[in-house]
Amino acid sequence: MAVFVSTYETSLDSKGRVSVPAPFRHALEGGTRLYLWPASDGSPCLEGGGDALMATYRQTLSRMSPNSKARRVLMHRIVSKAADLKIDDTGRIKIPETHLAMAGVEKDLIFVGSMDRFHIWEPSRYAAFDAEMDGLLDEVQDDIEAPFNAALASGGILGIVGGEES
Repeated sequence: MAVFVSTYETSLDSKGRVSVPAPFRHALEGGTRLYLWPASDGSPCLEGGGDALMATYRQTLSRMSPNSKARRVLMHRIVSKAADLKIDDTGRIKIPETHLAMAGVEKDLIFVGSMDRFHIWEPSRYAAFDAEMDGLLDEVQDDIEAPFNAALASGGILGIVGGEES
C-alpha cells in the first residue's frame, strides 16, 4: 500500500510542469498515473493519489447504493472532478490550470504526504493550515491516543510489541 509522507516545496517550470517528489513516485509502486481533485474535506488544496487510492474509492463506491445521495456526493466531489495525469519519464506532471486555480497555485507549491494520499498546497495556504493544525493538537490529543493505544494493545502495530520496538 502506498504511503506518502513528508513535505516537499517546489514550483512549476516555465511550461507549467512540476516534478513529483521522488519519494512520492516511489510510493506509487511503479505506477505512472496520478489523480488530483479538490480536497475531499473542503480544504483549499488539491488531494491526490495513485491507482491504489482510486481502487479504494472504487471499492467504497461499489458498496454504496447506486441511487444514494452519499454516493452521488462522493462521485461528484472526487471522480467527476479528478484529473488523470501521466507522470513523464523525468517524473513530471502538468496539473490542469483549473486545478491550479482551485488550489490558488500560481508558481510555488508544496506536496504534503497524508499516508494513503497526498495534498498539493499553495505555500501561504499551507502555512495557515499548518498553524491551525498545531493549534488543535491539545484539543484532539485523546482522539489520537485512544486508537493508537488500542492498536498497540492488540499487537496491531508491526515492529512494536507491548509498547517496545522489536
